[in-house]
Amino acid sequence: MNDTKTAEKRVKETAREDSERVQESSSRAAEGLRDCQTTILLATQANINAIFEYMQEALKARSLPELVQISTKHCQRQLETMTEQAKEITGAAQKAVTESTRPLTSGVISPFGQTS
Repeated sequence: MNDTKTAEKRVKETAREDSERVQESSSRAAEGLRDCQTTILLATQANINAIFEYMQEALKARSLPELVQISTKHCQRQLETMTEQAKEITGAAQKAVTESTRPLTSGVISPFGQTS
């Protein structure tokens, strides 16, 4: 009878701990999602600003070769900017995934008997 109560206590404690881990994981996932959204919104705003700047420059072009030069310069800048933005967004997403799964994997015993 005593073993049953002890086992029941362990099951309840484990369930409580698991519930806390899931709740913490969900909170971290929501925070990570907000960070990703902010990163994406900042990138979007920067790209919109760049389009307007390009249009202002393009409208001032006095010749076709000058327009081509302005366009080429804009494309090069945007390619560099978007490459950097992709790195930032990927980093934010990776961090969100890592941080949100950490509570779920903490305390888990590996097949080799080690606690992660």
